[in-house]
Order: sequence, then C-alpha cells, then structure tokens
Amino acid sequence: MQVRIMPLFLNNLVSQEKNIQNYKNNFVSYKNNISFCSHNASSAIKTQALGNIKNSIITDSKTNLGANYNKETNSIDFKLASQNANDVVLCIFDKPKGEDAKLNIKMNKKEGTNIWETSIPLGELGDGKKPVYYGYRVFGPNYSSQEDFKELVDDKGNRFNPNKLAFDPYSKELSHLPSDNPKGEDAFIVSDKNYLEDNAKYAPKSVFSIPKETIIPKASQRALVDEVIGEVHIKDLSINEDVQGAGTYLGAKNMAKKLKDMGFTMIEFLPLQEFDPKQGGLNHWGYMTLGFFAPAKKYSSDKSAGGALREFREMIKEFHKNDLKVCMDVVYNHTGEAGLVDNDINKAKQTGFSLIDNQMYYKQKAGVYNSNSGCGNDTNTAQEEVMNLVADSVAFWAKQGVDAFRFDLGVGLMDINKTNEVYYDPQKSLIGKLSSMLKERGVNVLEPNQKGDGIYLIAEPWTCGGKHSYQLGNFPKEWAQWNDFARETYKRDSFFPQYLNISDLSQVLEGSCEKLKGSNQSINYVFSHDGYSLADSNTIKSPEGSWHFATDFDGDTKRQESSMKKQIALTLLSKGAPMLQVGDVIAHSKGGVDNSYNRDDKTNYLDFSKAQTLDSRENRIFEFSKKMIDFRKKHPELTDCKYNKLIKYYRPCGTLVHPKDKKYMQDNNIKILGYKITGLDENNNLFISTSSSQEQTNITLPKAQEGKNWYLVCDTSRENSFIEGDEKIDYNYVQNPHSLLIFEER
Repeated sequence: MQVRIMPLFLNNLVSQEKNIQNYKNNFVSYKNNISFCSHNASSAIKTQALGNIKNSIITDSKTNLGANYNKETNSIDFKLASQNANDVVLCIFDKPKGEDAKLNIKMNKKEGTNIWETSIPLGELGDGKKPVYYGYRVFGPNYSSQEDFKELVDDKGNRFNPNKLAFDPYSKELSHLPSDNPKGEDAFIVSDKNYLEDNAKYAPKSVFSIPKETIIPKASQRALVDEVIGEVHIKDLSINEDVQGAGTYLGAKNMAKKLKDMGFTMIEFLPLQEFDPKQGGLNHWGYMTLGFFAPAKKYSSDKSAGGALREFREMIKEFHKNDLKVCMDVVYNHTGEAGLVDNDINKAKQTGFSLIDNQMYYKQKAGVYNSNSGCGNDTNTAQEEVMNLVADSVAFWAKQGVDAFRFDLGVGLMDINKTNEVYYDPQKSLIGKLSSMLKERGVNVLEPNQKGDGIYLIAEPWTCGGKHSYQLGNFPKEWAQWNDFARETYKRDSFFPQYLNISDLSQVLEGSCEKLKGSNQSINYVFSHDGYSLADSNTIKSPEGSWHFATDFDGDTKRQESSMKKQIALTLLSKGAPMLQVGDVIAHSKGGVDNSYNRDDKTNYLDFSKAQTLDSRENRIFEFSKKMIDFRKKHPELTDCKYNKLIKYYRPCGTLVHPKDKKYMQDNNIKILGYKITGLDENNNLFISTSSSQEQTNITLPKAQEGKNWYLVCDTSRENSFIEGDEKIDYNYVQNPHSLLIFEER
C-alpha cells in the first residue's frame, strides 16, 4: 500500500502547507536541525558532551537507558534503544494532556550501537522541582523520514508510526493510562482508518522527576528455604481494614505487623508494576505490564509526581523494620501493549514498545505476534535490548529494597531464538545469564539455600502454550521454582487418594529432588491466585467445564476442615520454601469463583474479622496455620540441607521401611505414610503420620530414646488440632481417616 501523504505530526511541526513538495523541502530542515521549535534548546544540546554521561542517582543501571539526572552536567540525559529506527524525536510537554509538545528534539544515534540519545540542561526544562512529561516519535522502514509512508506493518513486522507518541520503556512513572481518556483504551488501536491522526494530546507520557535519596534498611539475612511466603494482592490485603491508606502501599505498610504476627516472613505481592486496570474490561491482578520501572499508581494514596515510588519505598522500609521480606511477582514474558485486534494484521494496539521497535521487542512474523503466554504477545527475550530491560528492571527494584522476584511464565525467558520460532536453553538464555547480568549491575543473586546480602529468583517453570512449554527442573541452580508436582500431589492426597502412592508424597516431603536439580529449589504450595481458594476447593463442587477441581466431600464438614488443615501442614512440613495465600490462612472464600483476575470486589478482598470470630471455621484455620508455621520455625531440621539424610519411613505396624523397598512405597493400596525425622542435635526427634485412608488405623510409633517418650503435638482430625499441655503416647495411637499427626520425642 503506497500512501503519498505527509504524516500529520510533521505537517503540523515543520510546515502548515500540505503539498508533498513542501513536505520534502521542509524535511531537509528537519534533518539538519536538532530542535524543531526551540533555538535555545538546540544550541544548548550542541554543546553537551554526551560521552561524559554518568550513572544516574535513580537506577545505577549498566545501560543507563531512560531519563536520568546527570549531577555532573546538571542535565537530564535521555537514552532510548531501537535497533531498526531511522530517526527518533524526543517530545517534551508542559502538561500530560491537551497540549502539543513545547520541544521536539531530534536524537542522535550513538555510533556502533542501537542507542539514541540526547541531553537537555535542567534549566531548559524548569527548576527540577516540577515533573517533566515526555515521549518519543519514532521513524522506521515502514514509515521513514527518508521516504513517504509505505505501510502500517511491513514484511519484517515493523510498525513505526511517528504520528503516535510512544512512552519510554524505562519510565519511572506514566502520566496516565491508555483508558484514561474519553475514548478509552480503544483510542490506541492503530488501523488504516486512523494511522495519520496525531495522538500526542491524549497519549500517556513518561514522567521524570528527581527523587530524593533514601536509605532502606534490610531485613535479617535468611535463606529462601527458611522463609514462610504469603502470596497476596496488595489492594485485597488492606481494603477492608481500618488502616490509613487502605488498599494502597500505605495500607500495606500499616499491615506489616499483622502479617508478621501471622507468622509470615516474606510477602509475595501480585504484580505492582504499572498496568491499566481497565484493560479488556477489568484487570484486577495486573499481569499486563506497561511500565517495568514504574510502581502502579492505582496502589498509591499519593498521586503527585514521584508519589507512588516514595510510598512504595516507605512500605518496603516498614516491612523490613518488621523483619518481613518482600517478593514481587514480575511479568516480563509479555506486555500489556501490543496485540492484533480482530485478528487483523493492519489493526494493532500500540502505546509504546511496538512504536519504538516492534521487531526488537516482540516475537512475531510479518507483524503476527506469537502468544505462547496466552496474552496477545510474547516479548523477544533473546534480544539483547530486551535482556537488558529485564536485568535493568530487576536491578532497579532490588535497589528499592525488594528481596525476591517471582517470574510469571518464566519459560518465556528461556528462549534463545529471536524469530517467531522457539528454542529453549536454560544456560544460554536470559534465564541462564540473568545472575551475571545483575552482578554487573551491583546486585547479588543468592541460591535458595544461601543467606547473605542479595536477592532470590523464583520461576514459574512453564508457559501457556507451544512446544516444550513445561520446564520444571530445568532451571539453573540459583533459581527456585514453583513446584506443581508438589501442588498436585497435595491435592491428590486429599481429593484423589486412589491415584496416589506414598512414594510420590515422600518425594515432595524430601524436596522433590528427583524433579529438581537441587532439593532446595522447591516452592511448595497447594493454592495460589490462580484457581479456587483453599476454603472453596474443600467445600464446594466445581461446576462442569472448570479446569480446577473442588469438592464438598458430600457435606462432611469435619472432613472439609481436616482436609484444609492437612494441606496446610504438608506444605509446611515439606523441604523447600512453603507458600500459602494470605487469604487461605483465614479461610477466605471467593464465592466459588475459580478465576478472579477481573474481580475488583469482595470476591478477592480479604476480611480478617471473620478469623477473629471464636469457634468459627475461619478462626480455627487461622489459629492452626499460625501454630503450624511456629512449629516449622522451631524445627530447623525441616529446612536443613541434610533433611533427606534425617528421614526414615515406617509401616503403620512400626517396622522400618528399607530405602530400596520401592514395591511398598509405590503400592497404591498403602494409604498411611509414617516417618521419623532425626533432630539436628539428635535430641529433638519428630514422628509424623499422614493418612489418606477411609478407615481408622492403629499406628505404632518407633521406640523412643532411653529416658524419653513420644508426645502428641497435632491431630488435624480434632477441632482444636494443636494439643495444649502434654499428651504422652505409649507407642500406639488410633489415627482417624484423612488426618495428619505430629509427635515430638521429649
């Protein structure tokens, strides 16, 4: 498609005359001038020494991309990566909406790189106290500054269009979101009907402001396997609580002590990076990231420029003061921007990355996006610039005090193929390189069993589609992994015991070392944000068509409660790092909803008051969870790297099971697994028996050490499961169906 028409952006900027000859004559002037409309800015920029750019006080990133304050020159340095651009124009605005740019500055491409850069003295932009609003207009092969407009998307997938303003991928803040205009997010669907319309007056702008330096205290140095992780959505956590800033970073800050008192040592927040909550109708969870360096403004009570980052930092400080660590759920496998609309190659949503370099940022072929993420696009994480973006982003958040990162659909970052084809390699990919890239940026990555000054990396070891999309056990040793083998084993133990053998359960208890390269890599969990809650999964029947399973155990309320307790107990007794939903600890019900990503309401909002109501199920689950967490903390052998050598298995009759007796361990008719754990000092031995049998079973405990006895600590079949006082057991105990028992030797 040949269109011989001047782009409206250049038409308004360079000349008011619309004929093609004038466009070409005026373009010579555009090519030779640094600034379109400010002689002062032009002369100032010509005198800048771009080779002397220093690290910013904001990021200290290796690439120093984005907008950064340069103390040495008292200027703002702008850097943008684009491999396939022909020209880039930096646009500076006085206001976020309703006005044209006050400065349009042609950026220079640094020789031998894909980096476009310029620098503006701070005095040209104000006094440094007011925010600077900016964006980019990018020309490329399909919409070139050297030629007339060719096509919306070319055969290589380029979607350049300088009529559309792109926000900076390294923005620390966005002025507003795509849905924050009268036409909503659909205004950013670029098609053959609107490709020449200039959208700068309403497009989201990047916001630059100079933040104050701050010192963020650190939490205690603990290995990841010593943590008890609580997963929660930041708004859901406090929205129903009587705290200042309920539903925000401030509200979460004011919940720190409560979370600590619940027993958690690390809180894993669902995505906190900037996203559009109105995208696709409603997006509550935030797994469609727009700004990988910007804290989501939705969760900030302070809406002023730089306010979200300041409030985020204060939250981290308070968590660390309470010795709570923070894990961020991060989404680098796709973005909340590009994607075809109506499956039309000439109709795509564009606000940033695709306008800057569609080929560079996304996996695609001739403009058709890969979507193994199931979210409309896959990022091109084999591309160096995308690798740098991820490493810079993680380093940025680590320097804001974040202690760990959970990578959504982490297999997407294991790809080493830059085309639309996929090839996974755990060593040569971003997954294999990230630790060393972070080290270059001053951030140390620790292995899950190490403690020290550094961060932890956690992978969701699968993605939604494509060949070889499941990669549990194939991540490098420094990566912990969400363990769905453990998840499904715990569920089978409760829901489908006929399909479970005790060998599978013993593997999970020992850290799934046959599935993972190291038995310290496992993140053990039964329920997460996806699917039913713990309470719903054990009290309702899943409707036909649901891909999640739930049962009400035919209305047997005792069985329901015992099942919930046993699932919590097994998670906390298994080797690796346990993760519980904060809502599950208070038996929160989502009303039977198995996919609540779009529910910004009571479906997801937590109500802690129910857990304070004595003699309620919520209270019993809450008290059980706290005591079970305390029990784990009091027994370091449960997290010790020698755990596998401390465990011995016993038959219900009390005889030892030989390690090579696979026939017994793999017999689906055996429904009782008993095991003894030798304490690290050999004076704090434990015996645990877990049953998925339908019948009562008489179990015999192994002989206690001389002068000592076995005492019952916990029986999940009892309403008050943890025993108050001493209940000595003379070697025999009747175990109720589908229960878990814990005994201590004293």
